[in-house]
Amino acid sequence: MMVDSPSAAGDAKPPWVERQDPMQASRILPNLWVGSFPRDASDIAQLQQAAGVTAVMNLQTEEDFEYWQIDWERLQESYRTAGVALRHMPVRDFDPDDLRRRLPECVATLAELLQAGHVAYVHCSAGVNRSPSTVIAYLHWVEGWDLDEALRHVRARHSCDPYLEAIQKATEDRREAGS
Repeated sequence: MMVDSPSAAGDAKPPWVERQDPMQASRILPNLWVGSFPRDASDIAQLQQAAGVTAVMNLQTEEDFEYWQIDWERLQESYRTAGVALRHMPVRDFDPDDLRRRLPECVATLAELLQAGHVAYVHCSAGVNRSPSTVIAYLHWVEGWDLDEALRHVRARHSCDPYLEAIQKATEDRREAGS
């Protein structure tokens, strides 16, 4: 299900309700989408056709692949065949500390994709914590948005529960490092 407006997002069933729910994707900016994981070539085609996606950032880990029974090699081949740029940036699920450590690299990679002219889709498994957190940090660090504004913007478009404290701590880490 592709959600392109705040009103439609409120009508969508949360992606974590069932393991078999279809992919949930929400537009955050004209060139930036966030959501749950694509399961197969048809989901990749849907992202391309409905959203114009040309690049995907996958935050899932090997453990996620096992739990969700994802054939990662086959999915990688589907991205290659479709001509979609793929960046795999594994971040452990339900681990705000790992997100805090990995966030700078994830945001830098997302910024590179967008600066190269891609329409990017950022996903974790359910699209609830890791991927929205990454998108919020991108809006805050790269686009210069106030953190609260970035949080409100993403939440208005996508049902999520980002790790705000991890973003705040990673922001402090960046300041201390002089980034």
